[in-house]
Amino acid sequence: MAANSSFMVDRREIEFVLFEYLKIQKLFDIPYYSDHSIESVGEMLTSAITLCNQYLGPLNKVGDRIGCTHNKETKEVTTPPGTKEAYKQFVDNGFLTLSDSEQAGGIQAPGIIASVFMEIFSSANQAFTMYPGLTKSASHVINHFGEEWMQKFCIPKIASGAWTGTMCLTEPSAGSAVGDLRSTAKRGKDGSFLIKGVKQWISGGENDFTENILHLVLARIEGAPAGIEGVSLFLVPKFRIDKNSGKITGKNDLYCISLEEKMGIHGNSTCLMSFGDKDDCQGFLIGKENQGINYMFLMMNEARIGVGLQGLGQASVAFLNAEGYAKERIQGVDISAKKDASNPPRIAIVNHPDVKRMLLRQRSIVEGMRALCYTTALMHDESEHSTNEKDKKRAHGFLELLTPIMKSWCTDMGFYSITQSIQTYGGYGFTKDYPVEQLLRDSKITSIYEGTNGIQALDLVGRKMRMEDGQIFMSWLGRHGSFVEKNKEHKDLSQEMLMLGDYVSKIGRGAMHMSEIAKKGNKHAAILNAYPFMMAFGHTIICGLLLEQAVLACEKLSNSNLSVNDKKFYNNKIKTAKFFTHHVLPEAKSFLASVLSPDISCLDFEF
Repeated sequence: MAANSSFMVDRREIEFVLFEYLKIQKLFDIPYYSDHSIESVGEMLTSAITLCNQYLGPLNKVGDRIGCTHNKETKEVTTPPGTKEAYKQFVDNGFLTLSDSEQAGGIQAPGIIASVFMEIFSSANQAFTMYPGLTKSASHVINHFGEEWMQKFCIPKIASGAWTGTMCLTEPSAGSAVGDLRSTAKRGKDGSFLIKGVKQWISGGENDFTENILHLVLARIEGAPAGIEGVSLFLVPKFRIDKNSGKITGKNDLYCISLEEKMGIHGNSTCLMSFGDKDDCQGFLIGKENQGINYMFLMMNEARIGVGLQGLGQASVAFLNAEGYAKERIQGVDISAKKDASNPPRIAIVNHPDVKRMLLRQRSIVEGMRALCYTTALMHDESEHSTNEKDKKRAHGFLELLTPIMKSWCTDMGFYSITQSIQTYGGYGFTKDYPVEQLLRDSKITSIYEGTNGIQALDLVGRKMRMEDGQIFMSWLGRHGSFVEKNKEHKDLSQEMLMLGDYVSKIGRGAMHMSEIAKKGNKHAAILNAYPFMMAFGHTIICGLLLEQAVLACEKLSNSNLSVNDKKFYNNKIKTAKFFTHHVLPEAKSFLASVLSPDISCLDFEF
């Protein structure tokens, strides 16, 4: 552990998932990724961990205690001391453009590697990681849909670290109902637009470590249709840009009204932003008119995957800290010690059964989240760059299906896992002397932003499960079913296979039940239990992935030349999967009970 930092990482586990379980080295056979290897990924991992130890980790507590400050007179925001240097180091080490194409200034590393680093950086400092995370997403939108001059001048500036980017959707009066926004865009004579409106919860909306900020703003052009169909997307720079030279020409008419007073992520400048207060805020249309939400979905989907990785990173570092504390904290005696023994030896709390249960519960959740997050990230790489069109289409379908589950399950279960970390510490976990209370506060936002988890559930059952008439959903269930069939007589895991197969069938019945309700025309009743269904599905998916890893671990243990550490690692993999199957998976039964219940008293209740 670095001085003044809670940062910890389980590199052995990460490399197992990457190279032994998912075998991502197969990506290096794809021409687009051919410059990379297991060795180069290892070097990048070392570099990322070093960056966290030296800069991001120590900055985390500083960011929480000092936070960002807003000058009401100048409207300027000051970020916590050390943020500017950390951002420079982040960019200089190549992490901002890691998975970008060579044309965009990147090295074309697989997206799954960028996802690994998102987890690691979030575990070190979630508030900081949001600055480059949103900047990267804004860059991708500009690169895909922006005009040529935007790509020519903005992308290099972002890649160099000179400019950052934001996503401006939410407004005080609209919230998640983006189509209700009030921000307007008035046509200018030079082809640009005058933007006017107020945007809320803008992460990284203002900073003091870059020379310009590119805001991607949703607004309605005068005369456009009402609702989401009339929303367009605009590039609105903090400082105006000359389209012909790319040079900054002066301050634009926008500013930070105030910083939001949050329970966590104090190191990130979450701003209430004003655009066009003096009717002189210049913006430039991105893509076609009235297509803004479609373009923004590229950024939003990337953000949702990133948020799932934040949930993983925060839960992982909380667990590792709790595990380390439990091994060192001496308290109490072994419950099996003889009552008549005089002064029996005191033991580390890691030896108490209840603490063991809490720690293994955390471990199983974290390792399950990692399996899901990395699997989803791999699907993205294959959907973009696989040389087999059938594999490409299949991966894209699974990516769409898994994204809302990854975002929601990993953030809600991640938050829950951190509460178990606090419980492991006991009273000390409730204090600022130890890191887990900050991790809990920082992580709560993950279930809220980029589409609340309730909205993700609606997306899952209302759109993603219905893709291709439900064939993608059924194909994913088929993956688990085939795995169970192949391993139902496994000498070490047959009982767990039977349980997984049972829950896969239950998920199918739950989906059919919701579909039947929808066909009867009661839309409210059909979506009432979308969230419990999503959580049950997530539990089942995680169990399947962990058991896949357990089967692999059993195969690895047949090697008589394993080191002592490797034997322990693989044996623990098997035990972790078994624990999840017997002690976490059964929670899905209660979720499904809600799904299958005919009771709709919730809908009839008068609040």
